[in-house]
Amino acid sequence: MKIVTLLPHDERFSGWSVHDKLTRFHFSTEYLRFCKSFGWEPYLYSFHQMIPRKKVYSHKSLGTVKIFPVEFRFPLFLDFGNDHSPKCMQRELILDEPNLVHFHNYYLFSFPYLARFAKKKLKRPLTTQLHSYHNGLIRRSMFLPCLLSLRIVDAVFYSYKPEESVYKAFGVLDKAVRVPVPSINPRVFLPQRKSDTETLLYVGRFPLSRKRYAEKSPAFLLFLLRKILDRRKDVKLKFIGDGPGLPYCKQLACKLKVKEFVTFQGFMSRSDLVQYYQRATVTLVPLELYDVDGWFDGAIQESLACGTPVATLRSSVETPLRGTYGFLLSKDVDKAADELSMLLGEPEVLEECGQRGSRFVRTYCTENRLKGKLRACWEELVRK
Repeated sequence: MKIVTLLPHDERFSGWSVHDKLTRFHFSTEYLRFCKSFGWEPYLYSFHQMIPRKKVYSHKSLGTVKIFPVEFRFPLFLDFGNDHSPKCMQRELILDEPNLVHFHNYYLFSFPYLARFAKKKLKRPLTTQLHSYHNGLIRRSMFLPCLLSLRIVDAVFYSYKPEESVYKAFGVLDKAVRVPVPSINPRVFLPQRKSDTETLLYVGRFPLSRKRYAEKSPAFLLFLLRKILDRRKDVKLKFIGDGPGLPYCKQLACKLKVKEFVTFQGFMSRSDLVQYYQRATVTLVPLELYDVDGWFDGAIQESLACGTPVATLRSSVETPLRGTYGFLLSKDVDKAADELSMLLGEPEVLEECGQRGSRFVRTYCTENRLKGKLRACWEELVRK
């Protein structure tokens, strides 16, 4: 079976080069690996801002990756999701003649016309996926054409539970399939007993803007650390990752006088992260969420699989501190420092939470679970 997956955005927001895009862990290339393991012929179409013409890469374990230049951007003044090259994408879809098309992330402004092209012109099954988290009402209004286009797709994959309200509102809940994204390999991410060192861990990208919508905010953690150090001096914060906002965070650590308590490790391959998750006391995910349920976000799944509890930020003041498999801190840095300091003083609570989360993720959020759901859905659609 031939499947084309579409990821029509460039890498201005991440700072990734074309080489990074092809070699670093990303859900889009993982889907290619999954499809190759099924014996299929997978393709990925994407963009990069630095190439003047189409480039095609063939990889034994991935299949074919086609990177296109961006023809134009609309709406203006955005740094993500507004990239377009409709003629190139549509021409390649006709040439490659896929049995099925999968569109990564329907919160992209190219989704409506590419979805309609796949269904009306190619007459192929079309699936799409949520690769962000629940957007507020004002934010969703910007993407109304995208959400209306969900009505013509054959299946919608998602992991963030509050998005179900969107599917109900647009009458597509019966097409929604919940999957763990990005999922983990339980043979790699193994639990291990913790040391006595109080180490806080952040794994992820450093966005350019301190408060970019729907992005993690590692800068917030530096302000949080400064407040925690007023309460206790035995805490260290380790950052793993890179991105355009990394220089700002390094400068901020000096400005806040917490540099001696902070380590910036830079980018690491996914397999190298395991030892850091295993040694950490808490993994911090500075993203506003409704719960820590294990289904969503790579760092959450990886940390829990290793038995390390997770603390995120709560999206509502009514949300309790204790989530399903982790903790949700206040967005107010003083209150968050009080809450995290209290948790660090209760190691048995942290250990119990990490163990429960590990059991759940290692059972229900594995690569094999994700692969099985994707394959079953795609094969059924092609057979129809």
